[in-house]
Amino acid sequence: MFPVYLYSDNPSQSLVMEDVVGFLSGLGLSVEFRGDFLSFLSLEAEETVELDSLVQKARVFDIEKPVDFSGSPRPSDVFEKELYDGFWVQRIFSKFFLKKHPEELAKTGFHAVVTGRLLGTYGSRRYHARVIISGVPSFISTSGVVEGPARPREYYFLKAEFVRSGKDLAELDEMFRGKFVDYEDDKITKIASAYVLQPLLHNFSGKEFCQNGGCILFNSHWQREVLDIQYSGVLCAECESEIKRIAGG
Repeated sequence: MFPVYLYSDNPSQSLVMEDVVGFLSGLGLSVEFRGDFLSFLSLEAEETVELDSLVQKARVFDIEKPVDFSGSPRPSDVFEKELYDGFWVQRIFSKFFLKKHPEELAKTGFHAVVTGRLLGTYGSRRYHARVIISGVPSFISTSGVVEGPARPREYYFLKAEFVRSGKDLAELDEMFRGKFVDYEDDKITKIASAYVLQPLLHNFSGKEFCQNGGCILFNSHWQREVLDIQYSGVLCAECESEIKRIAGG
């Protein structure tokens, strides 16, 4: 069987990794949850300091400029949440993972970190929050679920009015409660479970997303889609067959 190795990293308190494992196992996949990713690495004290330093260099301070990893960042337009360049974080984690566990190179398998960090990629002259960063390891960002897919258009119209008038944005969030995924949302476990399948399928077959708007492998751009598809949807017959093929190894 093709093994799936899961890790957590600064997880949301509402995330239940055992349920993520249960969902994937229910599809016939061989899944092992290895706990916190950095704990799994068993870093020495100086390695921990080095990793933390590198991750801080990957932090985005100006969403309109790509991270200059060779220099010291100077805050300009600080994102309201701590945002990190997803590809740099992936390179850093991969470097230490392969250094501490080189034997993993000889194994087949898929490695995914479900993280609470907000990750982004640079494109079209700015950073965009992402749910998924595919690669070794792949990342599923629960903060990306909150910040990436767009909320209802009306939300942004009203947000501009709230900002102009100095109103509390928490009041606006309350008005739209249930229409978007929020931090510490109890829906996050099921949604994250669905998103794990996307980089898994990409890793195995090169297929990134499903074009079927009812399949949980669909590329949702709106919060409403995330709730209707990743949370309430199911695998289409074609993707279910692909997952079974992966499970069969």
